[in-house]
Amino acid sequence: MAGMVKGRLALAVTLLAATAVAATAAEPPRELTHRVWLLSGVPDAGTLTALRAAGVDGLVVPVGRVEVGDVSSRFTLAPLPDLHALAGWPLTALVWIDGADKASGDPQAFVSQFAPAQRGIPGSPRLLFAARRFFPGLAGFAAGVASRLDQTVELAAPAQELAAHLPPRGWTRVRPVAVALGNPGALGFPASMLQDDLVALDRLDATQTPYRAAVVVAPFARPTPGPAGASLAMLASGETAVYAPGERGDTFRLHKSVDWGGVEVAAGTSITVETVDTARYHHDLGLLLRPARPALEGWDTVGLPAPEPALGISREAFLEYLQGGSPYPLPRVVVEWAGPTTMRVALANPTAQTSALATTGNWVELRFAGTEVRDAQLGEFSGMEYGTTGAGGAWRRTAVRGASALRFYLTVIPPRARVAGALVTFISRPRGVETRWGMRVGDGGTVTGPLEGVALTKR
Repeated sequence: MAGMVKGRLALAVTLLAATAVAATAAEPPRELTHRVWLLSGVPDAGTLTALRAAGVDGLVVPVGRVEVGDVSSRFTLAPLPDLHALAGWPLTALVWIDGADKASGDPQAFVSQFAPAQRGIPGSPRLLFAARRFFPGLAGFAAGVASRLDQTVELAAPAQELAAHLPPRGWTRVRPVAVALGNPGALGFPASMLQDDLVALDRLDATQTPYRAAVVVAPFARPTPGPAGASLAMLASGETAVYAPGERGDTFRLHKSVDWGGVEVAAGTSITVETVDTARYHHDLGLLLRPARPALEGWDTVGLPAPEPALGISREAFLEYLQGGSPYPLPRVVVEWAGPTTMRVALANPTAQTSALATTGNWVELRFAGTEVRDAQLGEFSGMEYGTTGAGGAWRRTAVRGASALRFYLTVIPPRARVAGALVTFISRPRGVETRWGMRVGDGGTVTGPLEGVALTKR
């Protein structure tokens, strides 16, 4: 594979290559390429260096949009940032395209209108059209532009619509880019079910037409946060908002006004968010890369994540993962004796990864023997239960007197954060204390930490 993709991501690609080789025997392993769409401008030099080191092979730069009529094409150039920092990168110019019915536009007029933008991009950029909805004249217009430019152009559209319209031998000089998995609704693509996207990708594979896949990681939020950036951690406190999971995304009804990335949102307002975290991205890439997909040429990450604070996957978490890091937070329980029978409990997360939002899915467990709890205080945690653990660590709620364990809950495990303040006082010094943690992650699964003993001598 081109670049230096490492760790879990490299494993996914290796599995794909190995399966493809086993299936075809005569063909050498293919090198899948990874591009990133720069939807929010050109990043700083440090980020560009990190992207290259993480195995990113190319960048996609938005340059405008075109409206396609029956015999007309109207291209509107977007304000272009300074692109000199992208010199040396393989670049692709992104043009959003709108049209209806059988309108196939005027390819020659578009080529003339597009030429100044093309000259303003370093190198020899490729051209990528992106359509949020497929319309019958779309492929004809793209093919006409490809003919006049004398080069292959790409056409991004929802995977299910591409699978329904792609002819058996594909389109002449038009390379499909299937928008699938991730969070397509954040950019106005139709929301889709995971299984329907996988069926569509299988249909594209069956045509044997080379194609790419595009996974949207951009977040959706209503109201839109300001430019200062916003995170879910600021909403997770029960003092700030009431959290409610939804079928698509999560909702927070505010108890008090908040600074939402530089925009004040009043108390009583609801904030709705739908995000992709690293665990979800890892899961989707596994579904995309691990089966034998002989026609797949690579994948696009649609939207370079914002730096912390960020909604969903942050830039730091994205780069950490691409360079071989875990897609999940790796927290540790920190216990300190505050007195002969009193201990402080905290959860520290040194990674850039975050958990999913949950009411009881994120927890710290404290097991003890030979004593009872006299008092327990939440600190920064959102809730607590008394219980016992059975075979395999199964949790069962109990009354205080019958408890041999405590669970402290938190709505989310933020990146690079420490959730602290829990204080547990026992009637007498316990004979033994053990801790572990559990969390809900963005792919719908759960991750549990190891059971670890706590030193019984006060430091």
